[in-house]
Amino acid sequence: MASALLLAAGKATRLEGIRDTYAKANVPVGDTTPLRFLLESIGTSFSDIWINLHFKGDQVREQAERFVSRGVNLHFIEEDPLLGTGGTLLEMLARSGALPEVLVNAKMFTDFSFDSLISAPPGTLVLHGDSDLKSFGGLSYDDEGFIQGLCTRDAALESYKSAAVFTGICKPSPTWLKHLKAARQHKESEVLCFIRHGLLPALKEDPKHARAMLHAGAWCEISTPERVAEATAQLAKL
Repeated sequence: MASALLLAAGKATRLEGIRDTYAKANVPVGDTTPLRFLLESIGTSFSDIWINLHFKGDQVREQAERFVSRGVNLHFIEEDPLLGTGGTLLEMLARSGALPEVLVNAKMFTDFSFDSLISAPPGTLVLHGDSDLKSFGGLSYDDEGFIQGLCTRDAALESYKSAAVFTGICKPSPTWLKHLKAARQHKESEVLCFIRHGLLPALKEDPKHARAMLHAGAWCEISTPERVAEATAQLAKL
């Protein structure tokens, strides 16, 4: 029984005036939205879909219930206050007893095959080599495809042998959990990031636990009004 976690709780602050009307996952792009697109792309590949809610959560819930595939179990995590991506993973684990086979940030459009992560090893992160590292930042990886760490936007790109933009799609690793739990215990109100508080400290203990999966197809995200416009043009190609 495979499960997916769609992250849809963000405050959408970079969307400026668009956020007055829409949650990020519900921004109209062409004749769809990121949330609807992802739910239809996932289809019935996963028996259970979890979605976290915070900013305009009722709007996200209504659209999710309308477009989830028949027979798929839908679960919501209402966050008040916002937990962060790592905090949401811990909350899903507490409720379901397991990590998701796929975690997806619900602000994107892509032709990536999500069910390919079901058989992938835990700690697989999907990277996109055709997107601009200077605009997005990303993750570096070695010759064997193991994740090495962050590739920041302000760093000299030539300092990284191989790096690509992180798409916001991954199969979480149990290795991250003890670090996320430690961060939670250290500061109970901390908004946890699964990269900063989970992946990166886990890499210091086990540099070979996380792998890059390179996606050469379409991918775009809508964090800013400019990217919404770009996504509208790119969506026609999907």
